[in-house]
Amino acid sequence: MEWYWDCSGGISGDMTLAALAHLGVDFAPLTALLARAGVACDITWWPEQRAGGPGCRADVQWRAEAQPLRHPADIAAIFARVAVDEPVRRRALAVLDALAQAEAHAHRIPVEDVHFHEVGAVDTLVDILGVCWGMGVLGVTRVTCSPLPWFDGSIDCAHGRISLPAPAAARLMEGKPVRPSGAHEELVTPTGAALVHVLADGFADGPCGCLGRLGTGYGSRPAPNGLRIWEVTPPAAADAQRDGGRESVCQLECHLDHLTGEELGQAIAALAAAPSVLDVLWLPGVGKKNRPAGALRVICLPEARDEAAQLVLRHTHTLGLRMLRMERLVLPRHAATVACDGVDMPAKAYELEGAHYVRPEADAVAARAAARTVGAPALRFRAEDEDAAGRDA
Repeated sequence: MEWYWDCSGGISGDMTLAALAHLGVDFAPLTALLARAGVACDITWWPEQRAGGPGCRADVQWRAEAQPLRHPADIAAIFARVAVDEPVRRRALAVLDALAQAEAHAHRIPVEDVHFHEVGAVDTLVDILGVCWGMGVLGVTRVTCSPLPWFDGSIDCAHGRISLPAPAAARLMEGKPVRPSGAHEELVTPTGAALVHVLADGFADGPCGCLGRLGTGYGSRPAPNGLRIWEVTPPAAADAQRDGGRESVCQLECHLDHLTGEELGQAIAALAAAPSVLDVLWLPGVGKKNRPAGALRVICLPEARDEAAQLVLRHTHTLGLRMLRMERLVLPRHAATVACDGVDMPAKAYELEGAHYVRPEADAVAARAAARTVGAPALRFRAEDEDAAGRDA
């Protein structure tokens, strides 16, 4: 799945976390994983309305009274302990390394001597891992980024008064396209620059394709605009979705009778979150020697077959995996919005037998339900009741 990062309003770690939260990412499971790895913290997010439109703010709080200064190796050791998928861990370690290298270059010291001051407590540790984890939840496969905004001015930090962009951010912005913004305040932080440096696959003046969901993340500055992250369906895929028709997919299947319930659940969760996987299905049954067993089916695009197959092997340790190429029929569909529980939610609109249907995105419903502390069915049933009342009126 492709995404476009509009950084014209700036980018930082907390802005990116907030944009992902606005897209429906729930960070509670990640904080639980961090707690088991020895980092007790909370990621909170809340709605924010500014001139740039509705969005979210996000903040990281740690539960200990004081946090130590950390070297890159200390943060890398924490990343190694957190039970996240390997692609998430690799991305996070790459962002951390880019930031550490930039700080070392800025201060002319070896990387192992870098002390993360204001950029290095739990907030940046969680910002980096949280963004990479959230991308996995959304199934991000490619990121295209806008040109970065150019800004000037100065800020006070642990090293004294420094010119903007901060030296580490300036180092990471090398080779990236920029545009004048007229701003005299920090728009791109070192952490934000490191995220772009590692996660952006390319740069473009705007998204190309069919726009889907939009997440807007605001930072602590009272700026009118924030980081906007768009879901983008490439033109060819957008045409296929809009017009419907047949497309090729691969089905990977194996029978499993050797995993515990916990291991099976973790395998299904890991596969469902993988960018290379389109769908996962578990069919329980009885296998040889009357053992409880089941069939695991994974659907992916043909070009992602090898990556998806490796993930199945890694998470199940099955000794055999059947791979079948097949066609599937796709209904005409496109991104839309639909009123649910009094708000407009991102939705899928599709056609079937000449009739038009719209249903809200599951992630959006889950995020709204969590915000209202109700179950997701409550929103759907209420929406159905409102529709019925409207028809009766």
